[in-house]
Amino acid sequence: MEIFRGRAQLPGADKPWDVQVEIEWSTKNVTVRIDEAPGSTREWAGSEVQTYGTTEEIVFRTRGIPAVLTHWWHFTRRGAGNLRGVILAAPGDEGDWETCTVILSKVKYYGAR
Repeated sequence: MEIFRGRAQLPGADKPWDVQVEIEWSTKNVTVRIDEAPGSTREWAGSEVQTYGTTEEIVFRTRGIPAVLTHWWHFTRRGAGNLRGVILAAPGDEGDWETCTVILSKVKYYGAR
């Protein structure tokens, strides 16, 4: 498992938050943790996870991160370093697709590849 951290203003959020993403590449399990998010939920599981290459690119969806219900996360990297990508909010009633870019720094690695 790899753990990444960064700061981003997710579409629908009123300010930037510290974001932690945990990825188990071999099983395609993803968890997003945002301690600053309003409400009682602090973790969201990634769903519909797709990976490309062994650990080079990942796309997944989260639901319920305030205030927009659905976000798509798409990250790429070279080698075993940091993730760079975009977070995309599914369009709301007005039909707008809001996005933010983010760099997540790799902070921990557990296990074998």
